[in-house]
Amino acid sequence: MSGCSLEGGRRGWMGRKAVAILAVLGLCVTAQASRAADIETRDFAVTVSGKPAGDVHMTIHRQDDGSVHMRCDTDINVKIVIPYQFIYRGEEVWKDNRLVRFESKSDDNGKRFMVSAVADGNAVRLKVNNVERLIKPEVWLSSYWCLPDPKLRGSVLPIVDADNGRDLDSKLVYVATEKLRVAGQEVTLNRYRLSGKASVDLWYDGSERLVRQEWVESGHKTLVELVRVRQ
Repeated sequence: MSGCSLEGGRRGWMGRKAVAILAVLGLCVTAQASRAADIETRDFAVTVSGKPAGDVHMTIHRQDDGSVHMRCDTDINVKIVIPYQFIYRGEEVWKDNRLVRFESKSDDNGKRFMVSAVADGNAVRLKVNNVERLIKPEVWLSSYWCLPDPKLRGSVLPIVDADNGRDLDSKLVYVATEKLRVAGQEVTLNRYRLSGKASVDLWYDGSERLVRQEWVESGHKTLVELVRVRQ
């Protein structure tokens, strides 16, 4: 999710942080079992034009009150043409498909951002480097780590870039159900596509958690894939 997305098209190399992917030590885990896990850490590899470029670590913690806490740590170092470095640390809290609280710090090749958000009545109060504004309560973050409320799919979503707070409103549409190899095993995934201010393909498993993310920036294919799940 969030949060940890690295999707391209916005700022220099890996504009958006890389997000998550579900696979296995869990490829054989059912959606019900996945939801039942209290704490899960997912490790992802990032490649640019087929070359290793960094990693993403997401820890998802389901609380007794029904809220879900997600922490994302992303470290990217690209050395194609012009060296690029991206560091992200973020935490999200969700409940009933709504954002409750969010905080992040990022260093985008020397440009630093501090972003925070908190639900406030029928809105979310967003602050970016001490500049505050109100956004819609159904906002989705660019971590993309789990699918948004079903009622919002197929339409333009209010999306906030988790690392710099920019608006990325885009349309999310279902593309197809596909079988892909993840962590060396074949998995059935649902593929979605974002188009608009964000342009990225996203694959989700049966529990609606992100398994793969892919986009092209400046002619370079960028891919985020799950390599390990720790529980």
